[in-house]
Amino acid sequence: MDRLEQIAQFMLDQHNSKQTFQNLPETLMPKGFDEAYKVQQVFQKNSSRGGLGGFKIALASKIQQELCGIDHPIAGGIFANEIKSSPSTFELSDFHGLGLEFEIAVTLSEDLKPEMGSFDKNNIRQYIKSLSPAFELIIDRNADYSNINALTMITDNAWCSGIVLGKELPNWENLDLDVIKSQLLWNDEPPQNAMIKDANPLESLSWVANLLLSHGRTIPKGSVIITGSVIKTRAPQRGDHIIYKVGDLSEVEIKII
Repeated sequence: MDRLEQIAQFMLDQHNSKQTFQNLPETLMPKGFDEAYKVQQVFQKNSSRGGLGGFKIALASKIQQELCGIDHPIAGGIFANEIKSSPSTFELSDFHGLGLEFEIAVTLSEDLKPEMGSFDKNNIRQYIKSLSPAFELIIDRNADYSNINALTMITDNAWCSGIVLGKELPNWENLDLDVIKSQLLWNDEPPQNAMIKDANPLESLSWVANLLLSHGRTIPKGSVIITGSVIKTRAPQRGDHIIYKVGDLSEVEIKII
């Protein structure tokens, strides 16, 4: 077993034995971000969760980055079998430390390839098929948030445990994402409001694309990329009914049992 396989297997063993998240030991700590992403690919391949259907951004906010001692986001994969449509119901007992995030998901209209050069929020628009509201299901395995190493988190696939997609936003090309409001409805609590621009969805999309392409990867047509939460991650409980709305355009809904 080579070093990449050894690191990935350590992380998979943690999952399989339902251990609380812990940082990798020094002997297995990746030597840098390049090695960490190589381990992540091995983790994805060996996880028995199937092929990838998309990608995610994590640690998008400065506060989260400072917590992990880095100055940039990280990326992870979304397994195709874990992309669900709204409304969806989940059993809390199926997860080891479940959190929800509230995002915009982008579906790509074309392959993105390394030879296409770098992307920004403007030139990547031509490769977008649709935008949708989405929940991300985070599996943090009851991590101690005061002691999270970013390299370890990358090898752990940035904690992605799936997403739920709402219906596509109509005529997204004509929408001004800087002015659209979103709203979180959690049971009978007062609504929580946020601006879509707080997660800079097209900037997040281009960041993920540039990172993956810099590692020589092609992002296939139809891939779903989620672009960061506009509201703080929250852990649901049994009986929760949660709706995340993007303006009056679309919504995504889940129940926890």
